[in-house]
Amino acid sequence: MIPLREARIGYAGYSRDFSAPGDRRRFLAYARERGLSFEYPRTGADYDLVIVTQNADLTGWAARRTQKGANFRLVFDLVDSYFEQKRLDERFLKGIGRFVEGRDSRLSPDFRATLKRTCRAADAVLCATAEQEATISAYNGRIAQSFDWFGDELGPRKQDYSRGERLRLVWEGQVGTLRSIRALREPLNALRDRVELNVVTDPSMARYYGRLGTIRAEEILAGIDCPLTVTPWRKEDFWRHIIAADVAIIPMDGYHSMILAKPDNKLILLWKLGMPVLTGGTAAYRRAMAGAGLDMVCETPADWRAKLEMLAAAPAAELARLGGQGHDHAQLAYDLDAFCAPFDRIFTELGFSV
Repeated sequence: MIPLREARIGYAGYSRDFSAPGDRRRFLAYARERGLSFEYPRTGADYDLVIVTQNADLTGWAARRTQKGANFRLVFDLVDSYFEQKRLDERFLKGIGRFVEGRDSRLSPDFRATLKRTCRAADAVLCATAEQEATISAYNGRIAQSFDWFGDELGPRKQDYSRGERLRLVWEGQVGTLRSIRALREPLNALRDRVELNVVTDPSMARYYGRLGTIRAEEILAGIDCPLTVTPWRKEDFWRHIIAADVAIIPMDGYHSMILAKPDNKLILLWKLGMPVLTGGTAAYRRAMAGAGLDMVCETPADWRAKLEMLAAAPAAELARLGGQGHDHAQLAYDLDAFCAPFDRIFTELGFSV
C-alpha cells in the first residue's frame, strides 16, 4: 500500500486557491489533520490520486480515469444534490454553460448526464446524505457519507442566553439561498412586534452571472416587515453575529428540490455554536433533530408561527436548554474522528495507508 502522505495528490476544489467553504471544510480539513501535501491538478501531470468536486473539469477527469491504468485513482466529492435537478432546461443551461465558461473541457450538454458519467468513472464517491447515497449507488458501489468540519472557523459557543423583549432571530448563509427566508414572510410579519431578524450574508448578489448587474439582499427580502438587519458575512467574525442572537433559523424553499435535499451541515455549525435552531422539514434535518432528541422541525408556515410564538415567550433558561442539548449532541455525533472516518475508509479501500 502507498502511504497517503507520500502519494502525489491533486485536488480540484471549489476554488483555485482553496478558499471556498467547500474546500476548507472538507478535503482541506482532512488533509491538514492527516498531514497531506497536494496541489490543484495540472493537465499532463502524473498523480496517484485526484479528488474532484463539482467545480472541476468533470468531463475531462472522467475521460482521463477511463484512459489511465490502475496506478491512478479518482474520487468524486459530490456534496450538492444536483441529481435532484430534474428540469431539462436547467440541466442543459448548466451543462452548456460549464463548457462555454471553460470549466468542462468537453461538451456535455446535460449536466445530470455529466454527473452520472463522473460517478461511473470514479473509483469512489463521497456524498453528504443517505438520499444522495441511494441515488449514486446506481452508478458506483463505493460510496461514503461525510459532513463538514468547521475547525477553527468557529469561536466559543454561546454562553449568554439572556434576552430582551423581542426574540432575536439570525439566519446565516450564502446570498444565493437567501430567498428561502421569504417562505417565512407570513409568520414573521404576524409576529413583527415580537421578533427581529439579522441576516448574515453577502450584501448583494450578481444577476445571471453578472450580466444584469446585482441585486441587494434587502431587495430579495422585500415584504418582510419585522425589524430586519443585513450584516456582511466575514470568515473572521460571522460566528459572533450568530451567538449574539437568541435563535437561529433555517427555513427551506418547499418548491426547490435541490434545497430540500440539502445535508445538515448548517445545522451542525449552529449547534456547535450552542444555538437553539428551528429548521424546515427536510429528511436530513428530521434525522439530525431526532438524533438530538429535539422537536424543532417546522413542516408548514403554521408550524413556524407556533414554534416562533413559543420561543418568543420562552425564558432564558429554556433557550439555554435547547442550545445546550443541540451543542452536546453535535460535539459527540460530529467529532473529528467521525469526520475523518469516511475519508480514511475510502482511501484505504483504494490502496493507500492512512
